[in-house]
Amino acid sequence: MKLLNRLERKFGDLAIPNLTLYLIGFQAFTWALSQARPDFALKLILTHDGLMKGEVWRLLTVLFVPRQTNLLFLAMILYFFFMIGTMLESQWGTFRYNLYFFIGYVATMLVALIPGATVSGTFLIESIFLAFAWLFPEFQILLFFILPVKVKWLGLAAWIGYLIAFLMGEWPVRAEVAAGTLNFLIFFHDDLWQWMRTSRRKFKGQMVRARESEAKPPMHVCAECGVTDQSDRKMEFRYCPLCAGTPAYCINHIQNHKHR
Repeated sequence: MKLLNRLERKFGDLAIPNLTLYLIGFQAFTWALSQARPDFALKLILTHDGLMKGEVWRLLTVLFVPRQTNLLFLAMILYFFFMIGTMLESQWGTFRYNLYFFIGYVATMLVALIPGATVSGTFLIESIFLAFAWLFPEFQILLFFILPVKVKWLGLAAWIGYLIAFLMGEWPVRAEVAAGTLNFLIFFHDDLWQWMRTSRRKFKGQMVRARESEAKPPMHVCAECGVTDQSDRKMEFRYCPLCAGTPAYCINHIQNHKHR
């Protein structure tokens, strides 16, 4: 955090305000041109072969290639990207939001040095959503404008997608997944460490309580059905004075059992 503060004081004036809006605008412009010239986007995609030929503009234009060709889905994605990007910039400030994005950007561009690699920038854009889901886990959106869902579940789905891509993809894909998570790990490594420590303590506490519960005999056992105060902690028990030994019965059998 101290390093970020020093960097912001020194380079804060270089940050680009409303960076998300520029990215959205260029993607919308690229989509419109692609409708007239379908091969136009092919000149913008970042590939290892193209970069080795000196087509360095691909390092920038890869950010402008939309991930959807369908206008409706593209509009939904761009709107969602605008929402989460502006919320993150408002939360962090312009400089830190820029830094988060450009750390992932530089790492992703390095993937193009791998022979045969084709870089899409998909995981870079999704890394912004991962940060949003971490900071605002209870934020609720309408999926497809119909289903209400909290972003923490969408974030979990995104992480599962990252894992599948890393395990099943080729090496360039694995490298792009790693590059798309580098900025997240740099920004949230302290939070992740604290979360893991807290989760570990909670898990150990639950295990200890479970072992203690198993070792300790139940206080109440229904003489009719055998339910106990440990197997059902919400169950109520009563004792029947008309039965020999005054046994206990659950609330379901205290009135309709045969006296012993």
